[in-house]
Amino acid sequence: MLKLLKRLLPIIFIGVSLAACQKPMDTKHQLQADMQTVENATKQQRTALSTLETIADPVPDNYLTIQKKYPDENLLTIEDTKIATTAAKREAAFQSLKEQQAVLKPVIKRLTKLVKQENDELPIEQVKDLNQSLKISTLDYTTLATFYNAATKASDEFYSDHTDADADEDSLKSPINRLNQYYSSVYQQAEIAKVNMNTVAAHAKKVQKQLE
Repeated sequence: MLKLLKRLLPIIFIGVSLAACQKPMDTKHQLQADMQTVENATKQQRTALSTLETIADPVPDNYLTIQKKYPDENLLTIEDTKIATTAAKREAAFQSLKEQQAVLKPVIKRLTKLVKQENDELPIEQVKDLNQSLKISTLDYTTLATFYNAATKASDEFYSDHTDADADEDSLKSPINRLNQYYSSVYQQAEIAKVNMNTVAAHAKKVQKQLE
């Protein structure tokens, strides 16, 4: 038994040594891959946020004119109207944002673990900066999602409740203003989120440069 153990000890030692050498390299490769993921995800998120920030108001000025073409119809369900196409573009942008947030989630988890380690071969301080900006962007997304879902619900209710082509314009001012308040919050939060997403991209580039 002792003879067998003596024979195995050098093999075990070599295996442990190789594992120790391999871990930093694997961590570096994973970090490089994660930086590429962050770069791609933030690019798509910034595009989505720009769409949410600048897309047209939920109720266009010629709303009643459009309604007259489709009396007693919910205009959100009429696909070729400006109202429906705008809503579809807004929803596509939000879904893109949501999908990329899901892509970033495991990256944030790995970075959170990494920054707690001591590793002279990796730019830990720059990774800490990136990880914090990613966490802030996650909070931005959570807030934006709350406003967006509330705005979408309010929009659905508005167009469901207002299908009368002969409605008085003055009677529509208050409900339209209430709906626009929701979307103003969405636009503002999208602007804030995009600024912080730019910070994420800048920190990711710094990490990438240190890894070269």
